[in-house]
Amino acid sequence: MDIEISRDLQHYKESFLMGLTVKQFTFSVLSLGAGAGIVLGLYDKIGMTLACYLATPVAVPIALTGFYNHNGLSFWQTVRRMVQMSFFNKPCLYQSTENVDWIKDAYGEEQKIATQQQKKEKKGLSDGQEDFNMVKKKAKRMILLTVGALVVAVAGILAFRFMK
Repeated sequence: MDIEISRDLQHYKESFLMGLTVKQFTFSVLSLGAGAGIVLGLYDKIGMTLACYLATPVAVPIALTGFYNHNGLSFWQTVRRMVQMSFFNKPCLYQSTENVDWIKDAYGEEQKIATQQQKKEKKGLSDGQEDFNMVKKKAKRMILLTVGALVVAVAGILAFRFMK
């Protein structure tokens, strides 16, 4: 039999009744009492449906107070944070640390670099064309030397056969 024990004792919860903690049980009883009281009090005057609709906004926050826990915050702490972020949050202002002169200098440097690259590309095309022509000449020489070597080899073989 394996007994699972939470390594973090802060998350350990003592069950009080039917797996509920004391806080959860207390707020569930309060929520049921408030909801039932509102429904029973308003049932005769406005009907069951409207009484339930009016009891829900009262009973649900009471129940959530006992059960809701998100990132260590209770329900009301979470609601408070949401309201602060929605209505009372100050806008984040951005102030540039750059100056117009700095931007102009940076733009000028980029233009210089771009013109240098264009010059290199133009030079690279002519250099590439010259390299291509050099390789073409070398290839022609190699082909001629190979053909010449084959002719000399065939002539040598024929001369050797006829001399024997």
